[in-house]
Amino acid sequence: RTGGAEVTARPLPDGVWRLDWLLPPRGELVTPDALITRVRDTLAGWCGETPPYELLDTGVYTLHHRLALRWRVDRAFLAGDAAHLLGALGTQGLDEGLRDAENLAWKLAQDWHHGTSDVLLDSYQAERRAAVAARLRAADQSLPILRGGGGLRTLVPGSAREHDSLLADGHLGCGPLGAPPSYSHSPLAPPRAEAHTSVGTPPGAPVADVRVTAPDGTTVRLRERLGQGHLLVVLVAPGTGVWDRRHWMTAGVMPRLAAAVDALPMKGELLVTESYPGASAHTVLLVRPDGHLVASFGGVQPRDLFAAADAVRGGAVRAALRSDQTAGIN
Repeated sequence: RTGGAEVTARPLPDGVWRLDWLLPPRGELVTPDALITRVRDTLAGWCGETPPYELLDTGVYTLHHRLALRWRVDRAFLAGDAAHLLGALGTQGLDEGLRDAENLAWKLAQDWHHGTSDVLLDSYQAERRAAVAARLRAADQSLPILRGGGGLRTLVPGSAREHDSLLADGHLGCGPLGAPPSYSHSPLAPPRAEAHTSVGTPPGAPVADVRVTAPDGTTVRLRERLGQGHLLVVLVAPGTGVWDRRHWMTAGVMPRLAAAVDALPMKGELLVTESYPGASAHTVLLVRPDGHLVASFGGVQPRDLFAAADAVRGGAVRAALRSDQTAGIN
């Protein structure tokens, strides 16, 4: 109601709030007195009067969008702010930088230790640049709606859908502004096979963080097994949680599935879960090292599982890198 035409408020831990305003027009200086006046006017407009507050920090910065055309040139890779800048509503700059590292790290490790095709390393740019570009498009499309006022309800279904909901989605990790990326059109996606079956997670999207049991009997969250540079093969087997591991590891489909995992062209770890959203019993999930679903199969399908794993590594392997070479990342 006061304090300027546009302000964004973001709750942070420990009762701290971050407030962002547009700079005044015509390049006017933001003096300390003007800043304090804006803070007090904004709080008074929201609360009816200015409540007690402590000002922790201030800063003036320029928001803009940038997206590098190429993220890989031979042995050099761009990531984080070197590859992209997300301004305005694109509030996930740090998150996107971490996703860059998460996406690239296992691919570099696979290339260094085992050799790969260029398809695997090129997939970093194909996947991550497309994901960031989609985020930038969503911000560009949303900002005029937010600033224009009345058109938002006609574009977003649901009468309760208002300005604050669209912004909150971006801050809470939902919707086009905030949801984790899905690599549904990745060059590493395997061709569709008859054995493929649908689960609650579409191929290319991050998997649900269900509880899983490893062959050593350890029970953890699925995400705790990520980041090790190898594939995860997850069997949905209701009832195994109440069995003694000595029995279910040698029962039913487990021996055949264990042999299929051992034969994969990339190192894989076999996990078991009681349930997974949208999956029936004996569904097998193949998960990338960065937590994105490759494919899901109805039962144990060694040939299709191998083909999907081969697609993840980019197909035929070229010569591995020499030990005296290093990859540069900016």
